[in-house]
Amino acid sequence: APLPKGKIFDAMRLLDSVTVKAPVAVGQVLLADVFGTGVDIVATKAFAEE
Repeated sequence: APLPKGKIFDAMRLLDSVTVKAPVAVGQVLLADVFGTGVDIVATKAFAEE
């Protein structure tokens, strides 16, 4: 299900505070069940360890 329109700016603020460490795989869940909506935020790009 898509994120409700009323939560998009809240989600953007939340994502601005997120830092992930490599390795990250495409499709990896970065934030699960955002705001209790059942929506997961997933990685759309892979990053290898440096």
